[in-house]
Amino acid sequence: MLYGPSDIIVNSATLTLSNGEPAEQLWLRGGSILVVSATALALYKDEAALSDPLGNGLIALTELSEASPLTHHDGHFMTEHRAGYIGLHNDRLLLITPIAIQLFDGRKDALQNRNERARLPLE
Repeated sequence: MLYGPSDIIVNSATLTLSNGEPAEQLWLRGGSILVVSATALALYKDEAALSDPLGNGLIALTELSEASPLTHHDGHFMTEHRAGYIGLHNDRLLLITPIAIQLFDGRKDALQNRNERARLPLE
C-alpha cells in the first residue's frame, strides 16, 4: 500500500496576468499548474508552459460567465483545499476528479454533481 498526503494542491501563489487581472497559481501533484482568475480557469502542463507565448503547454482553458465571476481577496481565490476539493470565496468550489476539474456554486451541488458552472476536461 502507498501512504502519503492525499492533497492534490502542493503550493499556491498569486500572480498578475498579462491583461492586469489578478490570478492564483495552484501547483498540482504531478507538476501541472491550475490558474484561477475571476473570468477563467486554465490548466497547464507545467510551470514553464505559463510563459510560452505559443501556449504549447496549455492543456485546457474555460472562460467563466461574466455574470458570475470568481471573487478574490488580496489575489487569493482559494480559501481551503483537501484532496481534490478546492474551496473558493462565496462558498463556491472546484472538484478535481480523474476526468475533469469542475466548478460548482456550493457543496450541495458538488455532492450531487448537478448545476456544474464550468468544466476543464482532463482527458
